[in-house]
Amino acid sequence: MSVAKMNRTFRLGIVSAVAMGAIFSFPAMAQQANDEQDVFPFLASKTHCLSEEDALKFSQEDEKCTAKQFFISGSWGSASGDFKESDVQREAAELGFEVFDIDIDDTRSAWKAVLGTNITENSFIQVGYTDLGDVSAAFSTTTNEPSRFFSQTSRIRPTSVEGYTLSAAYQFLRHEDWFLHAHLGLYFWQGDYDSLDVFEDEALLQDLDDEGTDLFYGIGANWRVNNDWVATIEYERYDLEDNTTDLVSIGVSYLF
Repeated sequence: MSVAKMNRTFRLGIVSAVAMGAIFSFPAMAQQANDEQDVFPFLASKTHCLSEEDALKFSQEDEKCTAKQFFISGSWGSASGDFKESDVQREAAELGFEVFDIDIDDTRSAWKAVLGTNITENSFIQVGYTDLGDVSAAFSTTTNEPSRFFSQTSRIRPTSVEGYTLSAAYQFLRHEDWFLHAHLGLYFWQGDYDSLDVFEDEALLQDLDDEGTDLFYGIGANWRVNNDWVATIEYERYDLEDNTTDLVSIGVSYLF
């Protein structure tokens, strides 16, 4: 009878030990499963590229992430140039005309889209398309040579263009939720302009298309919304050949 009690006690001890082991091991197993599924950079980043610190944290192999992690971004903002009334007066005077009633609209909405990928943990390359919006300039003169006035002054205007971008960027001051970045690149732009005789309400038939390649650069602050989305506020300067244009924008990036 005492043997039976000992066997029953022994069996109950085994069951209790297994139950206690399961209770204490379940959180560890769950944590391990979460770590395996939630393999994202510990510090906020433009992509999912893992640093050596991240790899150690998640018990992952530290691999080069060149062209393995990507992001796509869209931004909207306000662009403005440095074209002034004095520029119109100076350029017109060089052509032999005195102008007045000058009206310049050089602040406008702009947008851009970007696709990027990592070169290293903190540097990446990106291609995109930027539209710097529409501008206008109107002015009048008194002349006996209206044809020469229209033909020679049609290029006196602010610069606003659109085109493709290619840039390299670097992210720094990374924290768990935010980081900064800076970029430098080339802007392959094209501008289409219309010249109008406002008194006759007549479009002037002239080829005013223009194109070129210039530098642009910028700096931005980023906030990691979650593992797949990043919000950005950014300042950029486009060093166009006619006049410099600044762009301040807000946008979002999707990481994949």
